Amino acid sequence: MATTTAGTEEPKVTIFTGLKVKDLLDFMADEYDHDGELFTIPRTTTVETALKELKNRNVSSLPVCDDDGNVKGVISTLDIVVAVVFVPIYTRYNEEATAKLTMKDLKSVKSNKALFKSQVDNLCGINEETRQIVEFWDSDDLSEVADKLSRGVHRVLVKCRDKPKKIYLLSQTDFIRYIHSKIQTQPGFAKCMSQPIGRLGLIEEKEIISVKETERAILGFRKLWQGGQLFDWSLSAVPVVDSKGELKGTLSGSDIRGVTADNLNDLVLSVRHFLRKYQPGNGMRVPEQITLETPFSKAIQQIVHAGVHRLWVTGENNDKNKVTGVLSLTDILYKFSAFDLSHHPEKSVNDKTCLLINRLRCAVDMIWVCMHVDVNASVFTFQAPEEKQKILSDDNAIFDAL
Repeated sequence: MATTTAGTEEPKVTIFTGLKVKDLLDFMADEYDHDGELFTIPRTTTVETALKELKNRNVSSLPVCDDDGNVKGVISTLDIVVAVVFVPIYTRYNEEATAKLTMKDLKSVKSNKALFKSQVDNLCGINEETRQIVEFWDSDDLSEVADKLSRGVHRVLVKCRDKPKKIYLLSQTDFIRYIHSKIQTQPGFAKCMSQPIGRLGLIEEKEIISVKETERAILGFRKLWQGGQLFDWSLSAVPVVDSKGELKGTLSGSDIRGVTADNLNDLVLSVRHFLRKYQPGNGMRVPEQITLETPFSKAIQQIVHAGVHRLWVTGENNDKNKVTGVLSLTDILYKFSAFDLSHHPEKSVNDKTCLLINRLRCAVDMIWVCMHVDVNASVFTFQAPEEKQKILSDDNAIFDAL
């Protein structure tokens, strides 16, 4: 931001300055024949039906309405992932749960069929983001919404002033599409867009959580719960790597959409075999990847054309297929919004403080789940038989156990 003679900071001028939320809604209707008008499901909808709707509509979340038709929550694929692969649900707080599997883990997940007949309102809010609804009016400044999404929020609801009952959903993807259309027509962006992403400070140096293609799918889905230290409670995807650590695919929360009560056993398949079965085509989708030398404009174009939410950043030479970072929609929106990433709390605290804060938030999170999730639901009450815990590491042991 620029500083005035009085020493105060002037607001940052962005691509969204002067625009209203309605302008983006109009853009979506004109360019994509889609205005974002909301599709909702009743709170009594079963998890099984919700998964079918998520898959048929190719979305990762759906707003949930109460008995009066008011939107009261959101159910996401990540909410369902947690409920499916952590049984009982509070076992997700066990740090070993994302590192190894036991006989009890496998049998409990296999027996979790009742979950699919339970109501979605039992699961709304399992992940922190779906716990609260972020709302805006169509007359609000678009920069305010962009600022919110640049902080890691993936979607917001929009209400219309002249039609109060009409509600829309705006996502990070909608903003990226708008940005992509503008950078091609406005020459003022040429200098920034030609810069390699590595020089723009968009790729954060941090450990990338991955899953081996030979590990169980259930373990891969559990790793989505790990996430960052402060802001990112859960991951939307993890890179799938081979024994050499080279990128082979992507496992995301959306991949759970094909799972039903009748095929729960597929979760004990290796990640490679699971994705070959549930992703389109005859094999794992080719992962979208870039390097630190990729121009910013090309990275945005790749995300829009591929219809993905992230690009894996890989090294060069001998490390050309090894994941060193990730460029997300949040990262891109930060560059075009007023939010200054240098003020991100995670940047200003040490690892010990991060650990303390994270444990505190986990405790608060557990209390919230216990207060709001139906304790009589199968996701809470399932009790696996008492038995000696055996760590399963090879295919034969797993299939023999089942």
